[in-house]
Amino acid sequence: MTKIIISFCLSIIFIQIAIGQNYQFKTGIPSPKNYYTEIKYEDVNGKIIIPIAIEGKIYRFLFDTGAPNLISKNLWETITSKSAKTISVSDANDKEQQMEIVKIPKLTIGDLSFKNTTALVFNGENNILFNCFNIQGIIGSNLLRKSIVQIQSKTNLLILTNDSKKLNLNKDYASNLILVGKQSSPYISINLNGEETGSENVLFDTGASGLYDLCKRNYNILKQKKIAEVISTSNGSSTIGLFGIANNNDQYLLKIPELKINNQVFKNVVTETGDDNNSRIGSDILNYGTVTLNFIKKIFYFEAFEPVNVLDEKLLGFTPTIENNKLVVGFVWNDSLKENIKFGDEIIEVNEIDIQSQNICDFINKKSIFKNNDTLNIVFKNNKGETYKLEIIKK
Repeated sequence: MTKIIISFCLSIIFIQIAIGQNYQFKTGIPSPKNYYTEIKYEDVNGKIIIPIAIEGKIYRFLFDTGAPNLISKNLWETITSKSAKTISVSDANDKEQQMEIVKIPKLTIGDLSFKNTTALVFNGENNILFNCFNIQGIIGSNLLRKSIVQIQSKTNLLILTNDSKKLNLNKDYASNLILVGKQSSPYISINLNGEETGSENVLFDTGASGLYDLCKRNYNILKQKKIAEVISTSNGSSTIGLFGIANNNDQYLLKIPELKINNQVFKNVVTETGDDNNSRIGSDILNYGTVTLNFIKKIFYFEAFEPVNVLDEKLLGFTPTIENNKLVVGFVWNDSLKENIKFGDEIIEVNEIDIQSQNICDFINKKSIFKNNDTLNIVFKNNKGETYKLEIIKK
């Protein structure tokens, strides 16, 4: 089975789709032959949003190295395109739908055009991800396989070129880039250090929030080396797939003493496990340095702003998620909180802010309301309709 990963990961949301049929996604010919283009991107709560020109009109696309190209049904009906076939697609939660694969004659990013590129068509309506980011599609890794991509977060600049000499690259901060599958998904190797040491190949995924997500399958291997400290376990769900929320299951909250990316050090990394088949490095890495992916020569560069980053943070004690357009409890990690709040309890007020009156998109495309204070007075509503108030102090 060919894995095609779409990850609008919003710290609580990621999308992965699996395609059973054998289909070639390595399409899209860049023009001109030799190119260098700079694109100013919009940073929307860690997501890279870029302008894409199709048939003389500008559209907003998510730039996602963990995804294939994808367009909305509305955009598909607007532009000239040729349908290739309809395939069966399963999302990260094994919920299945049919999706169309189409060819777009031409799309343009900056000064660079791509001819006859392939994209999936998302047929859903009122999708929270498309609506909240106001996007019409995704530019994914299958379009980048003949390019060098540099992301400069300090200036919100995205560079696409096929000439590495036009970039200021330092081989001291380089490692191998592994391209996987027909999507050319970019994987890198990271080092994890605790009582013992280990390494892991992870998807480099600009569509995913957070710094590092460890899949439970890989954790079950790494735990034998005593690399990660288990802070807590919980039963719940916080993952929303393309076709709906995941079923509740058991996951771990972990602390890793040291993570190294190209010898750049991150200390005290906290992460939650998930049921995806891949661990991943997400868009938060862009807060710490400049990233370059040379898809042509398969080299990954990460030049950190600081050689060591200490990520000590106080933890909320639970993970929120979104279900039925409501902010709810996903996982409860703090043992004392487990006596009071449960998976699915609705969050209706935070520090006297009425959550029910807020636009649900504010919890997706803006900074988390839970990060502003170390002490939070939260009103919850359980499945019986009963409300209760808790003072939660981050620890």
